Amino acid sequence: MWAHMIATTMLKTIPSDQALKRLSVGKPINTMWVTGLLNLDPLTVSRWLCGEDMRGIYQPIVIRGCYLDALDLARRTFYDRVELVDCRIERARFERAYFYTSLLIEDCVFKGDFSGQQMQSEGPIVFHNTVFTGYVDFSGATLRDDVNFLDVCFYGGTNLLYEMRDHCPERLGREVILRGCRFRSADVPDGLDTVRLGITPFLQSDSGRPES
Repeated sequence: MWAHMIATTMLKTIPSDQALKRLSVGKPINTMWVTGLLNLDPLTVSRWLCGEDMRGIYQPIVIRGCYLDALDLARRTFYDRVELVDCRIERARFERAYFYTSLLIEDCVFKGDFSGQQMQSEGPIVFHNTVFTGYVDFSGATLRDDVNFLDVCFYGGTNLLYEMRDHCPERLGREVILRGCRFRSADVPDGLDTVRLGITPFLQSDSGRPES
């Protein structure tokens, strides 16, 4: 309800196809309610380099101060930066997305589950001051540059720490930084040095709300 109140009183409504047209010419989307599914597949083009099809999306994807009904980045390759800043996103798909330049997610709230299975990156990834209310799945992610999780709350749970424990050297970044992040106690592997890593576990109350 809160998000819909924000959208109807402060944000201009724009259907997803019009938002896609703005992104197709490299324009950012600012302070809008994007209705329907924002599927970026129509932006995908083929470019041949040395006999190889470098198929992907070549425009920067910059969305700021928006409310999105649904965002689908799954199975696309992004050759320019992707930035989501100060957004409320009801549904998001990131599985098998490939980020060549950078991914920034800052001051966002994700409702529902976040599917990040088998995400890949060549450039840096930053999650900052962001809340996930559903489950966040990073199974099989391969992030080759620096990865920063700063003041991120995983209220719905995540397998991130188990992925770090089991696969960090070969799959999760040159350096993974966790600072000021909150995880469910069940999502913190036994023996993990939470203080050193900047992790604050929380418990689930009987009402289902997190409590410190």
